[in-house]
Amino acid sequence: MLSNTRAGLEQQFTDDELVAIVETAHSMGRKVTGHAHGKGGIVSALKAGIDSIEHGTYTDDETIALFKEHDAVLVPTVLAGATVTGWVNEPWLPAPSREKAAIVGPLMLDMLRRAHEGGVKVAFGTDTGVSKHGDNAQEFALMVEAGFTPEEAIRAATVIASEHVEMSDVVGTITAGKHADIIAVMGDPLKDITELQDVDFVMKGGTVYKQAQ
Repeated sequence: MLSNTRAGLEQQFTDDELVAIVETAHSMGRKVTGHAHGKGGIVSALKAGIDSIEHGTYTDDETIALFKEHDAVLVPTVLAGATVTGWVNEPWLPAPSREKAAIVGPLMLDMLRRAHEGGVKVAFGTDTGVSKHGDNAQEFALMVEAGFTPEEAIRAATVIASEHVEMSDVVGTITAGKHADIIAVMGDPLKDITELQDVDFVMKGGTVYKQAQ
């Protein structure tokens, strides 16, 4: 979307290329994700057997059915959409990118709402680098705005994300034998998901990290 071209938002690999990519990766025990906004690219990627779609802006009833048929994961990155929506009048962004951002950005929250209602498996992801590093947790509030419960949003970032990247044996839940990767906040994020934007305590691998004073 942010490329400096007017090439559009649709499929850029042929169907045969997508099948070859997926088959080659899977033969080596690797998963494949697709960067896709347009419906055509989403449909072709899912039919090719891709494991997940990043963005998925033009997800509709047909693509929702394909997500479920192929047990594929949607990583919606709605924070990226919210971020680029705020850039559409910025002169430093190339005109082709501004045009695409104005179209795509506002659609992403509604896309996630439809996907959630349709039962698509969703993993948390932010496309950070578009949004600022450190703002990642704003994605939680956007997911709740799209209809997720706070618990569902947290599970998308922990349980489902770790399962998707095949690391649930070491992360994703607070379980004996897994890495002690834990955060703590002052309030209850199940009541107010924005509490996750103000982290007071970080433990990674059992080691506590504190900000320099």
